[in-house]
Amino acid sequence: MSNGLGINLPFLLSQIISFLILYFILRRWVFPAIMSTLDKRAAVIREGVDNATKARQELAEAETRVAQMLDEARKEAAKTLAQATQAAENVRAEIEQEARNRANDIVQQAQVRIQQEMAQARAQLRGQIADLAILAAGEVVNASLDDAAHRRLVDEFVAQKDMQC
Repeated sequence: MSNGLGINLPFLLSQIISFLILYFILRRWVFPAIMSTLDKRAAVIREGVDNATKARQELAEAETRVAQMLDEARKEAAKTLAQATQAAENVRAEIEQEARNRANDIVQQAQVRIQQEMAQARAQLRGQIADLAILAAGEVVNASLDDAAHRRLVDEFVAQKDMQC
């Protein structure tokens, strides 16, 4: 049977019934299984996205903590370096002061020694001058003076020489 449109009605009805039966079977058993699989896959994808987001956040937090730790370590290293520099400067200043003190002590000892040697040399020189003066006076006067007169002449001579020096 066909009508003017070229449609076979019994064949159309059988196809509609077949489609409805197939749709009922698909809706009853296949679509729920597919939907369940799709829901599970969506949940896994959502979980993966959530985990990736958490991992990014944790990574950012870890990077922040690492940056803070590095900053603290740099500050601590700078502080330690400053302390070491200050300690070295203090040690250097102490060594310099000790060296100055030792140099001053050596200079003072040398000055004392020089003064002693100069005093000793002057005493020896006075004695030699006195002896020379007595000899010269004896030659000039060609006479013997008593010891008191000799000493008086020598003392006057030495006093004159001390004033000239």
